[in-house]
Amino acid sequence: MDAIKQLEKAYFDSGYEITAMLTVLFNSDFFKDEAVRFAKVKSPADVVIGTMRMVGDHMEPKPGLFFVAMEPKYMGLDLMNPPTVEGWHMGREWINSGSLIDRINFASSMLGNTELPGVRSIIDRLMALNEVPSSEQFLDGCLDLVGPMSLADETRNQLKEHLDAGGALNHRTDSEQKEFSRRAGETLQMIATTSEFQFG
Repeated sequence: MDAIKQLEKAYFDSGYEITAMLTVLFNSDFFKDEAVRFAKVKSPADVVIGTMRMVGDHMEPKPGLFFVAMEPKYMGLDLMNPPTVEGWHMGREWINSGSLIDRINFASSMLGNTELPGVRSIIDRLMALNEVPSSEQFLDGCLDLVGPMSLADETRNQLKEHLDAGGALNHRTDSEQKEFSRRAGETLQMIATTSEFQFG
């Protein structure tokens, strides 16, 4: 409640300026606290819209948009049909065995499509990091470009081991660039399956 009081005070003291209130918010310790980072569970709409924005697909109307618009429904959120007049319950209630599979499948299929402009942009930015990035640099780059995100140590180690097993991440020749792109798409797909991505 203290946070709300601080924001309220800044708002009233500034003569009802939202800019002053936002300045207090963004500079406050409670806004930057690790305990609240990724505390909100993404709703199905957040998952679909956030993923589509990230991959740069359907930024304007085109065939196939209807099927994308139906994805939140498969995850439990029928956008124009709430279960009651109070709307939907939020938080971890979005996650059950069926909806989790739909969330993972949707996000990983989109992020794994290396032809989509947003994914292509992520890959180009990864290539610009280093001529031959280490698996650590590559993973950090992927996490930064889809988040930024932090993974649990065990999850991070498993992804790093998978990258190490694939060998060097060269991208000098055309064939190396194709393989780099494939591995980037694969890594992005694996990140999409993590609880940090799904719950963040």
